Amino acid sequence: MKLLKVRKAFLKRLTLLTVYFTVIIALVYHLFIPDRYFLWFPAIPVYYYLCGLFYVFMFESSYRMGEEKLITAFLVCKVSKFILSAFILMFYGFVVAHEVLAFTATFLVFYFGFLILETRFFFRFEEKLKAEKKKGTDKSE
Repeated sequence: MKLLKVRKAFLKRLTLLTVYFTVIIALVYHLFIPDRYFLWFPAIPVYYYLCGLFYVFMFESSYRMGEEKLITAFLVCKVSKFILSAFILMFYGFVVAHEVLAFTATFLVFYFGFLILETRFFFRFEEKLKAEKKKGTDKSE
């Protein structure tokens, strides 16, 4: 039951952040710099939302295998996302090559926004786990 609650909380935050960033950045492009808008813009929030879904399901799987696997899963997800994101940026720059600076800037805004969300979420979850363990240890003494 605890994992379901955690997953729902994460998915809610992930969805809100995705919608928030997408709307704000789309408004900036359409109102202030419409000539910099690129057709691949909608793919960026979709990519980060899918990465977030992968993250929460990897997190859930590793939690079921044992709490000691959580940090490893977190690091694997972060490194995988970084490498895949670097490949996407290079692919876009070399193959599509339309508004590369705008694409890269938008991509990085999403990258750091989601990095902060995921890191804060994981950190808070780890704090709660430690507090529960300490509380359980204190009761048994």
